Amino acid sequence: MQHLISGIFLLILGALAVPQVTHAQWPPEKLENLKVLPEDITVRELVALMRGFAGGLGVRCIYCHVGDDPNDLSTTDFVSDTKSTKLKAREMLRMVQHINNQLLPNVPNRSDPPIEVTCATCHHGVSKPVSIQSILTETAREDGVEEAIEEYQRLREDYYGSYSYDFRDFVLANVAESIARENAAGAIQLLEFNAELFPESVMTMFTMAQVHQSAGDNAAAIRALERALELDPENSFFKQAIERLRGGGN
Repeated sequence: MQHLISGIFLLILGALAVPQVTHAQWPPEKLENLKVLPEDITVRELVALMRGFAGGLGVRCIYCHVGDDPNDLSTTDFVSDTKSTKLKAREMLRMVQHINNQLLPNVPNRSDPPIEVTCATCHHGVSKPVSIQSILTETAREDGVEEAIEEYQRLREDYYGSYSYDFRDFVLANVAESIARENAAGAIQLLEFNAELFPESVMTMFTMAQVHQSAGDNAAAIRALERALELDPENSFFKQAIERLRGGGN
């Protein structure tokens, strides 16, 4: 009996020693630690604003706020300033306010109602507002063209149909043009991949002709221009370029 009582006592002590998860009220009755937003903003207004932020960046609340479960906001510490993303968000909010309140009012012949900048204006549903061209150009230069193509395919699979990235034909054509000077073969590889995706792309064939010509392969440049002319028969520039290349001109 003595051992049983001691065991129960130890179990009780063990339970008391376990940290208890505190659940905050959600939504809160009052707002705390407002540094940029007006102090008289209502809880409903703030929640709507934060939803706009989250949608603009394609993130959940715990991207900026301390918490482990994005589906249980009662466990999220919205007051804490320990996350750098929250501090960055404040500066971005100040920037947006400055643009909308100080700069855009000076734009002549402004539309009515006036267009204002939001998070989505730059972020387009991704946390890091970098264009797909910048991503792929950096990847091609640092990790190689094969990896850039794989990255393009991953992004296309995840984001095609959204407003996050532009997947039109000119994207890979511009990337190829950017790396052509230091990697002509890689640029051609990108353009050939782009031609598979967009077989009717005049821009792709014209860019391919330019890269081939810069690399000294006039025969390949002519073939690319001839394909571009098939796609755009009335383009006199292509006709003249083919004639110059056949005559040995530049």
